[in-house]
Amino acid sequence: MAVLHPNQQINSRPTNTTMPDLAEFITTTEAAEKLGFNVRSIPYMIKNETLEGVRFGRSWLVSKKSVKEYLKKTEGMSKNDPRRKTVAK
Repeated sequence: MAVLHPNQQINSRPTNTTMPDLAEFITTTEAAEKLGFNVRSIPYMIKNETLEGVRFGRSWLVSKKSVKEYLKKTEGMSKNDPRRKTVAK
C-alpha cells in the first residue's frame, strides 16, 4: 500500500499551472508560418523532439530558440528533403 502525504490524493494529476515566460515562446500558428509547415505538424515536431515546446492547458507553446535553431540547421534544404529529419534533432 502506498503511503500518501497529507495533501496528496490518490490518482491526482500533477498541477503545473505555472505560466511560462511568454517572451521566450510563440504559438504553434506562428511557428508553422515561420517554418512553412501546417499548424498540425508542429505538435508532432515537439513530440519527436525536433522542436522544443511546452504544453499549457490544451495549447502548445513553441520555443523561439528551437525554431531559430531548426531554421539554421535546415537552411538551403527544401521542405521535402529527407535529410531534414536527421539534421534537425
